[in-house]
Amino acid sequence: MNCLKIIFVYIGLIIGAGFASGREICEYFNFCSNTDYTGVCIASILFIFVCYAILKKSMKYELYTISDYVKHTLSFSKILQKFFLVLIFFDLTCGLIVMLSSCGEIFTNVFGIPKLAGAVILSALCFIVFIFDIKGIAAINIILVPIITVTILFISIFSILSKIYSPTFFLTDFLSGSGRNMIFLAVCYVSYNTLTAASVLSPLTKEVKDRKTILISSAIAGSIIGLLIFLVWFAIGMNFSTVWYESFPLQKLAGLIDKNFESIYSICLMMSIFTTAVSEGYGILSYFNIITLKRRIIISILLFVIILPFSMINFAYLVKHLYYILGSLGMLWMLVVLIDYLRDLKH
Repeated sequence: MNCLKIIFVYIGLIIGAGFASGREICEYFNFCSNTDYTGVCIASILFIFVCYAILKKSMKYELYTISDYVKHTLSFSKILQKFFLVLIFFDLTCGLIVMLSSCGEIFTNVFGIPKLAGAVILSALCFIVFIFDIKGIAAINIILVPIITVTILFISIFSILSKIYSPTFFLTDFLSGSGRNMIFLAVCYVSYNTLTAASVLSPLTKEVKDRKTILISSAIAGSIIGLLIFLVWFAIGMNFSTVWYESFPLQKLAGLIDKNFESIYSICLMMSIFTTAVSEGYGILSYFNIITLKRRIIISILLFVIILPFSMINFAYLVKHLYYILGSLGMLWMLVVLIDYLRDLKH
């Protein structure tokens, strides 16, 4: 059961609005006439490594909060501790804003209601989950992530099978490369997600007793994320001219298959937004010394009151600009995690 919790919580954190909409994959892995999948392979390997490194350290040293993890990792420098704690807090806050923004836009597109109303509804649902602490986060992910994963697989595979594609060209372009630095973009993408990973992975190690569980969980979760990236990337690449300018490319692909599928995928999108939003929000709350339920409720309400106005910013704009900035800064944290892992191996 602990293995499933880790797998679903990690996948649920990564597959948020940007991923499930296809917009993230467009920005980091797709561009016109490109079939270079080196970035997809590198991202898959890095996702496995990040999950394993964080879980291993958290279990070994009993680090159950993001603050504990950062302080232990950077015990040699108070300045670096403060810098990365602020950076991760900013990243979590921006991530939650993006989730609220995307939810608002989906509610507007599907139901015709104001964007703010959709953001408020998601805030209310997150608030309910926060009351139950990490157990609530795990339960939501165990229920929703399998549904989200299967839906993304179905839409991507169906879109791919409906097109005629040349395997020879696919391989040739991989070998010849492209004009865009796919390695940098892949590392940037994983780095952005690495900033927030410890906030939800570290608390899960309270119930993990052996390294085998961590290894299996990391390998399965990272592999599933890699497979999903590959299929979404492939499907979007084959329909590039149709979906590139869409805020929600995968939703557009679902609509091309059947209008009913577009409505169904809208539900999947909202589920993925929800799983990531609760993880991001939980990460923010972990920064505060929350002892009582009353304090948790007050801080949760204040959190949403403060960030709701920012969720009115356009979703596609946030993904395009904000994610690149945070991804670039996240590379510093990725480097810290890597060096710390290698240092720990020596001991």
